[in-house]
Amino acid sequence: MADLDTPMDFQIEKHFGSHKLKYINLTEITQGGPEVGNIIIDNKDIRPFFFGGPAINFNNFLYLPLFDKSFFNRGFKIGQIDLETLEVTAFGKNKNFIFLDKIENDVIYYFEDLNKTKKACYILPK
Repeated sequence: MADLDTPMDFQIEKHFGSHKLKYINLTEITQGGPEVGNIIIDNKDIRPFFFGGPAINFNNFLYLPLFDKSFFNRGFKIGQIDLETLEVTAFGKNKNFIFLDKIENDVIYYFEDLNKTKKACYILPK
């Protein structure tokens, strides 16, 4: 992840090893808020999911904010994509905002605000 990437302004195309990620149909979920859209990995469309950015790569998985827009819920969860099978998994409770920071020792660290003052973490399943 580039140091300047934010959930409102991140790289639309990025390589993770031999894999290529591309965002399409990006839109702000609120004025001045995070952008979400569909993604393509290695020319395969990962729908019907909507993802934000920026993305982090760890152990052949891609982690991104996954936008959950169900009838009674609206927010972000931590999304995990297996780069071999392209299977999508969502973790955690809905948050208003997820700004992924880093992964260390199977723990993903993120912020719940753009100013990086509300730090949180989630232990990744093994």
